[in-house]
Amino acid sequence: VQHYAWKPKKVNYSLDEKERKAKLTKLRSNEYHPLKPITVTESSLVKISSGEGHASNSENRSTKSHSSSGKDFIDPLSMLSIEDPLTSATKVTKPSKAVSVKNDDEIKVDLASSDASWMDWKLEVIPRHTTDQGLANSMISMLKSGKKDKPGRNTQVSSVSDKLRDRLGQLDEFSESSVQEMLNLSQQDFIDRINSLNLTLTDAWNTNQKVKSLKLTIQCAKLLVDASVMQFYPSKFILVTDLLNTFGSLVFDRIFSMCKGMDPNNIIPEEVPESAKEICLNWILKIASIRELLPRIYVEASIVKCNEFLKKDQCKSNLIRLNAMTRGIGNPLVALYARTYLSYIGMKHLPSCKGHFKSCFYDFVATYKQMYTTPIQNLLAHQKINMESYLSFYTPALQWILFCVSHNAHDATLTEVLEKCNTCGNNLVLFDSCISSFSSEYVAARALVLCAAVSKSDDKLYPKFRVLKSLGKKLIETEPPSGDKLTILNETWKMLVKIRNPIDYINCAVVWVEYAAKYFTHKETNTVLADIIKHMTPDRVYEKFSAELQTVVVCVLTHMPDFRSIFTMDKFLSFFDMFQKDGQRVTVCKIVAEYFIKNQDETNQNASDATTISGLMYICRTIHDSINALSIEDDITSASSLICGVLLKINFGKDFEQQLSFYVECRASFSGLDPVCATLVHSVNQLSGEVTKIVKGKHTRKTSAFVRACAAYSFITIPSLLDSATKFGLYLESGQIALISQCVSQSDAMYKAGLSTIMDLVNLPAKPSLENPFLSHVSNFLSSLLTVPDNTEQGVLFLLRSFLNIISESGSQIRPDITCAIYIKVLSLLTAYSQDQYLYHVYKVDSNEDLYSNDPKFLAEISQISTTLLNEVLGYLGSDNKDPKLQSLNAFYLFQVIIAHGEISDEKMQRLAVVVWGLSQQHAQANTKATIQMLASLKKK
Repeated sequence: VQHYAWKPKKVNYSLDEKERKAKLTKLRSNEYHPLKPITVTESSLVKISSGEGHASNSENRSTKSHSSSGKDFIDPLSMLSIEDPLTSATKVTKPSKAVSVKNDDEIKVDLASSDASWMDWKLEVIPRHTTDQGLANSMISMLKSGKKDKPGRNTQVSSVSDKLRDRLGQLDEFSESSVQEMLNLSQQDFIDRINSLNLTLTDAWNTNQKVKSLKLTIQCAKLLVDASVMQFYPSKFILVTDLLNTFGSLVFDRIFSMCKGMDPNNIIPEEVPESAKEICLNWILKIASIRELLPRIYVEASIVKCNEFLKKDQCKSNLIRLNAMTRGIGNPLVALYARTYLSYIGMKHLPSCKGHFKSCFYDFVATYKQMYTTPIQNLLAHQKINMESYLSFYTPALQWILFCVSHNAHDATLTEVLEKCNTCGNNLVLFDSCISSFSSEYVAARALVLCAAVSKSDDKLYPKFRVLKSLGKKLIETEPPSGDKLTILNETWKMLVKIRNPIDYINCAVVWVEYAAKYFTHKETNTVLADIIKHMTPDRVYEKFSAELQTVVVCVLTHMPDFRSIFTMDKFLSFFDMFQKDGQRVTVCKIVAEYFIKNQDETNQNASDATTISGLMYICRTIHDSINALSIEDDITSASSLICGVLLKINFGKDFEQQLSFYVECRASFSGLDPVCATLVHSVNQLSGEVTKIVKGKHTRKTSAFVRACAAYSFITIPSLLDSATKFGLYLESGQIALISQCVSQSDAMYKAGLSTIMDLVNLPAKPSLENPFLSHVSNFLSSLLTVPDNTEQGVLFLLRSFLNIISESGSQIRPDITCAIYIKVLSLLTAYSQDQYLYHVYKVDSNEDLYSNDPKFLAEISQISTTLLNEVLGYLGSDNKDPKLQSLNAFYLFQVIIAHGEISDEKMQRLAVVVWGLSQQHAQANTKATIQMLASLKKK
């Protein structure tokens, strides 16, 4: 490659969603009752195909009376019903006055909403009612893998009576004598067993073993008779009723599948096929044959929807009858949960019958005093359960029943229920359930009355704090009357301060501190915080309740409309003294910082008052001091991000000197975090730029001294950073800001300091699809040199010459292709230096354009440097021991620079352009299309 001299061209820059009827004869619903005498004759039996189901299932098996039997068969259960003391209880034609069902009390309920509410209720109950105690004396039917037929099962049955006895024997195969008592069965084993039985039930049904499915359901329902482990009874109730629901759905779907084209939510009995009605009645009679009361109630309730296939609105009378049957259950806890299941079934299938739900609740109230009798007290003493815990087992069931009563109910209905509760002694558990179940609007309107009622109640058996906690939650949801807010808080806190148990106190105080923060100013909230500190400080009780205390802080932060008022509460930062462990205190400080940043973003405000800034600095220092040499990178990043977020939200407005002093204080406080120091440098540079903008470039002595102080701040702070790329970038930024602020000597010092760190960037990791990071930083540096004037004491283009010396002396540190690319970029800069008018300027700063005014010596110096660099580039392109593709790519870059910046009219430059184009074409690295477009645009100019 021969020698070429670089000739730049001169450029002038300008910025510029069937009907058929059937009549029943002997299957009318009002003509039968499960316990009434049933006459079975051959003519009344309908024969079903043997392929309908399993051979052992009576639902699809026809029976005939033999000629040898001259008398009609009477159901043995019906014969006993005359003497059965429960019969009179089931013959209820009208409910009592307290449970009368009135038309104006029937309100439609969203079924999807009721199912979701039941699911939410279950998810809330199960975690709270568990036990580590073995489920001793639990009656569980352990179904063996092999079927065991009773003796005589396969013997010939010669009469209808024998057949029916055989079927009843199937249902009673696992009688009480065969139900095994599983001693020391753990809670998880019980849950696994119920889940296994649920699958077994479905599998048995799908394989046409209908009787086996029924037996499984009956035996699982019998589990609810046992309340020997009361702590687990609510969860056991949920597990068993889920299985009952599965059985009920299977029976209903089985019958409904025979009713073609019918809406499951609108069954018309007249259109139901006779075969479906026969199967439905068959199931009802099977379940009526269950001898034990509780399983009969549960299993019949699970299929109560099937009564709609026989007669319209039959569910209503059956639910009332079943609820009346619960009066025969001796254990009040077991009876209440049976009513809970009936309420769920009513909510699911007959939501408009509000009287049914009231009946369930009023029946419990009628037996309420039974819980305080001597037999129950002896039972609790035997199980070592106190009365408070015992009553807590009732609350889930009461809350569900009262939810059903209150759902879309009239205000008068809720008042009636509340007055009913008020007539009972030891009624705090009833108040708690009512408050938890009723709508927040209803509770808020009567909050003051409820507070007075709770205050007068005796809390020896059921604690007041539970009721107050429920009341507080409702009042947070709905605002009470304005005139009652303060009275409610005062009356409630009078009861709270009397609570001596710290667990009970803090659980209730968490709710009411949120009430105070939401509806009152920082003064009332500060008083509440002071009382919490007073109760939690003795014996360092606060160490056990860090999570609850953290919740208190979150409640205060969430509901305070003005963040500045938070630090005006003298007890707020004192509250942090109860977080003794560093990890806990740091967590709370991070929460405060996050809320502050979020609050300032939402309100678009900046903090400036001294009290708030002092509190925030305490928060940030705590976060900063938690970082040490063992901290992981994520913790460092998180802490830095929060501190930077807080510092950027603190602004003193036009008081720039105060702002700079604040940044000086921050540098001393947060020197251990590089991202924070870098943010401070950015902020100070921005501060300097704002001052220059305000004075419009015309600095006074005071503003000039201020911007020099900003430059000095940056110059002192940047060397403390560890990251080379961040350090170099800040030097460039600070140099540019100093130059804009007319601090030329400070700018010159920034660029020199930047040059001293530039070689630290050589080995930066490259990012995919981006320019080499070192080359990118060099480009930024070169582009900013155009506006920097030469220091006359150090010679022409001193900074550029220093840069080129560093690059040439780097040796093998920089790849040859990178060095070539840098030289090509410098050629573009030198062309810009040689122009009569520079592309950009800095206001009131004389650049080299003004200093040299195209002095021939200056232009000759530029030409000499350009020619040297060009020959270095050509030497690289012509060497044989380099990467050909990289050579070709650099040749294309040089070609672009020649076309854009070289004097192309010169013959030597033309020959150079042709040679370089040829080199770029050797490995197809040149973009021919883009080159043609560029040449076309140059031709037009």
